Amino acid sequence: MTAVAQEAALLGAALLSVAGATVVAARARTGARRDGSLRAREPEADLAGAARRLAHAARESAGAVRHVVADAVRAVAPCADGVLVYEERDGALACAAAFGERFAYYPGAVVPLDDAPALAARALATTHRVTLADDGVRAPHPSDASALAVPLVLDAGRACVLVVCSRHELGAAAVDRIVALAEQASPAYAIALDREHDRRCAEYDGLTGLLTPGAFRRRLAELVERARFVPSAPLALAFADTDHFKHWNDRYGHAAGDALLRELAQVLRASCSPRDVVARNGGDEFCVVFLETGKAAAIERAEALRRRIAAIDLSALRPPGACARVDISASIGVAAFPADASTASELLERADAAMYHSKHTGRDGVSFLGATGEPERLDSGPGAGFVRSKSEGRA
Repeated sequence: MTAVAQEAALLGAALLSVAGATVVAARARTGARRDGSLRAREPEADLAGAARRLAHAARESAGAVRHVVADAVRAVAPCADGVLVYEERDGALACAAAFGERFAYYPGAVVPLDDAPALAARALATTHRVTLADDGVRAPHPSDASALAVPLVLDAGRACVLVVCSRHELGAAAVDRIVALAEQASPAYAIALDREHDRRCAEYDGLTGLLTPGAFRRRLAELVERARFVPSAPLALAFADTDHFKHWNDRYGHAAGDALLRELAQVLRASCSPRDVVARNGGDEFCVVFLETGKAAAIERAEALRRRIAAIDLSALRPPGACARVDISASIGVAAFPADASTASELLERADAAMYHSKHTGRDGVSFLGATGEPERLDSGPGAGFVRSKSEGRA
């Protein structure tokens, strides 16, 4: 089944859920009018409304679906004071979202898939609802009087489980309504996960795992706008172009070229802090945004990066038996915001110009914009310091 057909089928299932819930609600209203107790049937009407909201949330994000589910749980089971959603990640169930004051610290918590007493793991293993009444099940929170877990998505590698907790007894009717809600939410959640997967594929380069050029430019624009209003948090951009990559590719083949690009990406990630942004700009060009880093510190970090690239052990990346040697280095340009540019596009242009200065003055170097706006190359030899290529002075 194609992705389009699969999404259409899931949307159809969601719409059927809406229709089914609407029928249930209509019947509930009819019965309520007969016995004068419309209020007793309001939870079923809430299910119908939730189904419609889920269909809309599926087009936004998995987070939007989680919020609709949490609101709907509280509507159909008012005594529920904890709603958790677990997603399968790296062979375990991680809490993707937690609603309720008692569970504020739960997001990110991990439940091993083989932790049989854990409510979420048991529900996934059995593929159906599990409550605290089941033998050998552990409460998600010590103060829980009742709790249940219901699978939302059972696909291998991306399973999701809904967990609902309460300090009071939920009751059989509330449990049934929560299970019905989970059945409605299942196709919506699957659609949202598919959409997020597609977005991630569009944002990250398939070979290196780094941001794509388009995604990087959007991120850079956001960071520059944020830094514009936080003067104490400057940023700098390092633009790196691999030296001799074409020669490497021509000599050893595209497979060796891909291996080299993956190795360069790993070196870039290892050289950066978790808050920095690393991207592949296309071909053998890479960009790094050093966050909360001034210009002088960024130049020093770019120089450290240049040295790490020059020190890569290339022997394992060459094809077996290759005797000719091609050395790899990087020409890097650095530009800072707001010192060198007032917009994201200007910052990228200035860093690119500085990179070309490194390329044209011998490669394997770091250049930056001096006080006059002209590129200058960092002297990386003995007694290294900032040297101007066109005029005297120091930066």
